[in-house]
Amino acid sequence: MLSNFFYYVIYSSVVIVYGVGIKRALIISKTPRFLALDIFKMLITVSATSALSYLVVSKILILPGLIEIYPFVCVLIFCVISVFAESIIRITARISKAEYAVSILIVLLCVNESVSLAECVLNSCFCVFSFFLFVLILYAVRKRTELSHPTENFQNLSLLLISLAIMILILLTWNVSWLNTGVVK
Repeated sequence: MLSNFFYYVIYSSVVIVYGVGIKRALIISKTPRFLALDIFKMLITVSATSALSYLVVSKILILPGLIEIYPFVCVLIFCVISVFAESIIRITARISKAEYAVSILIVLLCVNESVSLAECVLNSCFCVFSFFLFVLILYAVRKRTELSHPTENFQNLSLLLISLAIMILILLTWNVSWLNTGVVK
């Protein structure tokens, strides 16, 4: 479990390595208001969708050999759960927190890379945590570049993208083969 945490949160960050939600993270990092509500909604929808999708895929789709349609099944399950969670949030908080692209890509990634139900749910929670950790890092980098008053030739977004490229290079040059337990066995 600890190796999965480090693998999905730090090394194989959903945003940095897979590119899931880079544009959304750049948008949220401008003003990260209501971030706790975003985290809560995404955790609930992604973990519930991952669990149900994994069960449907492993118990129903594998036996007749219909594993190729698992993304369609995941999207259907996600739509139902996300609409339900969105309606509850609109009723209680009177705020719209619709986020579909990042959530469904996390669900597809976790259902595809998990071996058990518990691992699927934990990996989905780790991926959500990784996404919002990246949003906070982008917010810090954005504020730091604003404080440094860059020249007119550079815009804040270009400096942010250069910083993102440097983070990706630093992350991918580090040897982390020890995190993958399948190599040791």
